[in-house]
Amino acid sequence: MKISVAVILLFSSLSLQAQKQKSYAAVTQELTQKIVDAPAVTVPQKLAVVPFTATASSVQASQAFGEYLTETMIGLLSGHPEKLKLFERTRMDAILKEHEFILTDLMKPAAALKIGQLAPIDGLLSGTYTKLKSYIEVSARVIDVTSGEITMSYVGRIKVNKNMTGLFQQPMIIGKPATNQPNPTNPVQITINNSMNEPSVTKSKEEICKEHIAEFRPRLNDLSTPKKINTLVNEALKTPFDNQCGKLHYDVMYYFTRFKIESKEYKNFLLRTLDTIAYPAGDDRAYEIVRYLSSDAIVDDTEWKSSFTALARVGNYSLSNYLSYLVAKTTNADAEQKARITAYFKLASENKLGLPQPITLEMAFVEMMEGLKSNQSLRQHVYETYSSRLTSDEKLKSTLFNELAGMYKDEPNPVRKTELIGWLGTFVNANEYPKAHEQLYDFAWNFKPTYYEHQNEKIKTEFPQSDLVLLAKQCKNKFSSYAVLTPYPSQKEDRINFCVKYNIPVAGVIPTLEQAEVILKGTDLQEQLRVMKLLVLMDTKPKKIEPTLVNLFSKRSLEDRSTMNAIQTLAIQILGTCQTSNPKAIDYMISVLPHYGNDTEAAKEALGKIGKPAVKPLITALDNTTEQSGGLQFQLITLLGKIGKDAAAAEKSIQRVLNASRNSDVKYAAEAALQSIKGM
Repeated sequence: MKISVAVILLFSSLSLQAQKQKSYAAVTQELTQKIVDAPAVTVPQKLAVVPFTATASSVQASQAFGEYLTETMIGLLSGHPEKLKLFERTRMDAILKEHEFILTDLMKPAAALKIGQLAPIDGLLSGTYTKLKSYIEVSARVIDVTSGEITMSYVGRIKVNKNMTGLFQQPMIIGKPATNQPNPTNPVQITINNSMNEPSVTKSKEEICKEHIAEFRPRLNDLSTPKKINTLVNEALKTPFDNQCGKLHYDVMYYFTRFKIESKEYKNFLLRTLDTIAYPAGDDRAYEIVRYLSSDAIVDDTEWKSSFTALARVGNYSLSNYLSYLVAKTTNADAEQKARITAYFKLASENKLGLPQPITLEMAFVEMMEGLKSNQSLRQHVYETYSSRLTSDEKLKSTLFNELAGMYKDEPNPVRKTELIGWLGTFVNANEYPKAHEQLYDFAWNFKPTYYEHQNEKIKTEFPQSDLVLLAKQCKNKFSSYAVLTPYPSQKEDRINFCVKYNIPVAGVIPTLEQAEVILKGTDLQEQLRVMKLLVLMDTKPKKIEPTLVNLFSKRSLEDRSTMNAIQTLAIQILGTCQTSNPKAIDYMISVLPHYGNDTEAAKEALGKIGKPAVKPLITALDNTTEQSGGLQFQLITLLGKIGKDAAAAEKSIQRVLNASRNSDVKYAAEAALQSIKGM
């Protein structure tokens, strides 16, 4: 096989382009854009970023570079709040530590799925880097924590410069400074006395804090007595909870939460710290303190007051996380929880909630609903009390529909579920917006059984058919007008079929029975076929036009026999559902049994549904068979057997065939049919 020079050059060009080394800024910006542009189930997508780690192939592994790259990505991604909602890194670090995740495994979907069970996120960004001589290769991927699907992958090469080289140098040893060590921030002079008279070493405040924390951590390994706990607390209180040396308090809170250790003195210290945090939205200390205070499932008045003061200074992109702890995860009395919700909405209505600018009442509502996802009753209380006060735009209307649909799905009480379907129906009838037709029909599809029986039991519980019938009746006009809004033919057909099934008229699309009868008496076979497909979905309603359906059996077509046969097969199906007793219809069904086509299968099912009125014609047909027509005998006898006791008059004819036939299949069917008729 010959390959042209042009094709070779093209692939060579692409290969060179893929291997091109770029600056650090170019690679991180490129990766950020790929993440922002990647498809997401929810918008904004809740994304967690875990540390980038070195691969085994890397000639140098540097925690400093991995940390630098991780923080760069967090900073760049936080600039896209409309697309991404970043999960706090300290919270993710705590989860990774508590469950002993290996960082190098976080590129695997299995690890992402497990993390998705532990944290309220949609996606996980993880990555590795490989340091080579002249460049650093960075590999990253975003994994959907619900499905395990990789929604974005990226590989880029960073050209190594002098600044990059500094991140891969060995850490400074006290008394022996490394060459080309970057100048530390906040330098502090430390003099080391030794016999070699070596020069003093400059250490940054950050390095001093790391040493202080490292010295403190061993104290956490033994909390076996109240005395040891008090000693630990007293030692911890000597260090202010700032963002450097104060990081030891994250460890204290983690251990106290994990081992359910209570210390009033330490809790008061945290409350005082919380009161001093000017901008809680951008300060991990505030969130972790609130999470710690609510870890015992009780937020008392003192804790609430300090937390609520901090809440007023939180922006909308992390507000729901605070609310989930302050309101949803407490076991306080229902009245007290609702009083706190009232105080929150009062603050929002007075434009006193959120920094750098107050958030709207509408955004406050959305954040509260998000925060209360684990508390169904409070979530419903908020919707019922405050949704009517909102000024809804198209986006908010779409959000409100999703909230209603979510509350309905999560509600375990069948009676309350039916009430919620009424709320949803009222909302649908009162609101028009671009996505309304998609949301309404997508919600209706939740009630549809699947091919998997084990899933259908769950569907019956979460989406009972009786509620869908109520919704279809309540929103009949909306379902009707929305049926033809979709541009996709298959989707339009599904919507029309839904309307037919639930007796929802669609002008110009779904005919009345009177209109259908006129069409079936005409000559347009394609239109007749379309109408017949709709009549099949109407269950027993077409019985009103039974004579017209029966007359279709005598119609013939020279030009389009296959369409005519399809129409007649559908007529068999409809008349069987209607349990016709028309002799002409039953005789026609019996006449097609030897065909072994679609009409045969439809006839067998229809005759079984008709039951007793079909017994006499079936006996007549059986009596007219001979041993040479064993296939027909088998079908007739099987049908009579399925009818059961109502086919008692057929016993003599079946016994005759049993005695005379030499066909083992026919004899077996005859014996089984006689037992069924006799109730054996």
